[in-house]
Amino acid sequence: MNGVERVRTVLWVEPVFVDIRECTELPRVRYADDLSGVIMLTVSQVPVIDEDLVTDIESLWGSVGNLVDGYRKNGRAESSFPDQPVDIALEPVPRGLLRITVSGKDWKRTSVAGEKELLSALVAGGVEFYEKMTELTARGFGAEMRKLTGE
Repeated sequence: MNGVERVRTVLWVEPVFVDIRECTELPRVRYADDLSGVIMLTVSQVPVIDEDLVTDIESLWGSVGNLVDGYRKNGRAESSFPDQPVDIALEPVPRGLLRITVSGKDWKRTSVAGEKELLSALVAGGVEFYEKMTELTARGFGAEMRKLTGE
């Protein structure tokens, strides 16, 4: 195991991906279109979530917040991507480890890392996303951040 890389949010700004930290404004979206992007998550050198899984990024972070909150409350959790048939799950593994699995109809990506390390990485990535969205939109994301951080 080699741990969890820093969790990043990248936005899909056709034809490229842009790290949200580099944005000074949100990309324009067509009326009623969602802000598309992806959470870049690599666990023990396995790209669990990457550019192949572009989705409504704000809703995806909401799903990850529900996942982390559910894991804290129940010791395991499942959630879904907002607009595609992809599931994400957290389940404990002996010796303080945590397995994350992202799966579709005929594929699956799974990896294991330290429980605290993986949860902390997800929380840090989500907080970074919501803080940047607050800066770019002047909207508040307090409820989303509290769910993610457990505060």
